[in-house]
Amino acid sequence: MWPLQLQRFAGERTERATPRRRDEARREGNVARSPELTSAVALAAVIVALRVSAPMVWGEWENLMQRDLTMSVRQAWTASSVISLLTTQLVGACRVLLPIVGAGLIVGVAVAVAQVRPMFAPNLIAPKFSRIQPLSGLRRLFGTRSLVELGKSLAKLLIVGAISYMTIRQTAGQIRGYGEMGLAQLPASVGDMVFNLGIRIALAMVLLALFDFLYQRFEYERNLRMTKQQVKDEMKEMEGNPEIKAAIRRRARQIAFRRMMDAVPKADVVITNPTHYAIALRYDGESMAAPQVVAKGADQLAQRIKLKAAESNVPMVENRPLAQSLYRMVDVGESVPAELYQAVAEVLAYVYRLRQLARR
Repeated sequence: MWPLQLQRFAGERTERATPRRRDEARREGNVARSPELTSAVALAAVIVALRVSAPMVWGEWENLMQRDLTMSVRQAWTASSVISLLTTQLVGACRVLLPIVGAGLIVGVAVAVAQVRPMFAPNLIAPKFSRIQPLSGLRRLFGTRSLVELGKSLAKLLIVGAISYMTIRQTAGQIRGYGEMGLAQLPASVGDMVFNLGIRIALAMVLLALFDFLYQRFEYERNLRMTKQQVKDEMKEMEGNPEIKAAIRRRARQIAFRRMMDAVPKADVVITNPTHYAIALRYDGESMAAPQVVAKGADQLAQRIKLKAAESNVPMVENRPLAQSLYRMVDVGESVPAELYQAVAEVLAYVYRLRQLARR
């Protein structure tokens, strides 16, 4: 019983998605976004743009009406005159609608990009036959997401109905006074009422869309969750293939070996065992606090170090105890420890004396 329960829990997606998992989902076009938020903010932008440009819209509409009525009285209608009239009306309508539609389009695109950041997902363009399968369609139809979408639609319907009812009820007296209002004041009064109704509905839609965005984020994070085993497998995959790791280590050893052999000609002395160990030392009183081991090796590597030293005319001194101690205690690139200062200093002094004698 216990193994079965542990296996069941191990398969549950309880871990947060890793950065690699998020990147893969983003490349596939799977991101947290709310179309409701985009459309709601765009609607609010259109209503505000319409409110700002209302005088221009009304003036352009009046000009079109006056021009059309004047032309209909004075001009004989032909095919060319009808085309000219339609062209003029179309250009005027585009001039009026362009700022309004442009405001909604720009704001909608900006909100959509702000939700997901700029991305290119060609997988979303490619056709997927799974979307037209009957069984998949039924699952989507009666799934949790469909119920959520139904709930959002009902909530929007209720909100629009409630706001419309309250707005009309508040302005009932104003509406009854429209019959006594002059024709010049009527469009402005009706426009104000319609704008107030529209902006209230748009703000309510934006508020509802914000909750939808938070839900989409929650749903996105939940769907991206991973099992413990998936996280472990991903970590193993990211660490790399054992063969690749071995090749990297082998390459690193080769680079370190070449660097060490290149440092042998710059050494002051090579201390030998004489056959088992070889340690190359270098000392610069201006830049070093103590002599450093620039190369060391045992057996075959020791022979190669000695051969390199002989080719470069680097002195070799046989000192078995010191060679064994240096090989055991000091790595390449490290300084000689204090307890070996005396022995190393004697060897270096001997080498310096040999150099002075050679110069004479």
